[in-house]
Amino acid sequence: MAKANKEEYLHTDTGISGQYKTWFLDYASYVILERAVPAVEDGLKPVQRRILHAMKEMDDGRFNKVANIIGQSMQYHPHGDASIGDALVNMGQKIYW
Repeated sequence: MAKANKEEYLHTDTGISGQYKTWFLDYASYVILERAVPAVEDGLKPVQRRILHAMKEMDDGRFNKVANIIGQSMQYHPHGDASIGDALVNMGQKIYW
């Protein structure tokens, strides 16, 4: 019975405004769950994980400038250098006890 209701839902024409409401809710849920909330496994957001990956790739025993870390991280993070820089500063200021 549930399968028939699901098929009916998929084949009903809700109009363009109904589709946008559904798509927006799906997108908002994705943003909250995938980008804004830290993961349970390691407590990192995706941008923080990308920064750490870029830093691991750059590790050659020398110190690196923040601008170089941001530039390396931009290969993996599609949202620009300002968001990477903000996340990097926040990572450096957090105290983990």
